[in-house]
Amino acid sequence: MYSCQLGLLSADMDKPSENPMTKLISLFAFLATTATLVACGSAIPHSPMLDSEPGAGAVLTRAPRTLRLYFEDLPDVDRSALRLVGPNGEHQLRGMHTMAADDLMIEILDPLTPGDYTVEWTTVIANDPTVYTGKFDFTVQERP
Repeated sequence: MYSCQLGLLSADMDKPSENPMTKLISLFAFLATTATLVACGSAIPHSPMLDSEPGAGAVLTRAPRTLRLYFEDLPDVDRSALRLVGPNGEHQLRGMHTMAADDLMIEILDPLTPGDYTVEWTTVIANDPTVYTGKFDFTVQERP
């Protein structure tokens, strides 16, 4: 039995001898695995949504009549969808468009009553074929 030490790591192994080539192969495998994990960590998809009106987590005393989501680049309106769900179910939306400001804007047709709301969105940004999705919540309170 021998002790294999690599930096601060050590482990007892059932090997008859310490082979420098085995240590080198182990070191290479460790470095390759670490490099792969670091590279994969940077490939995690991110949300291209930068801001919204109403804002995520907002508590409003006046119900909004539109939803507006801001993105890091111009979204494709034809391949985008917005959905608004509140305490009484899904709300009707109409007229999704952009205001030439890398955004999506849509009118809320029915009045919002006090309660918690969730906006769910799907979009494709510029020439990126990735379909991005996300959601955020806001609350409408009764007027004081």
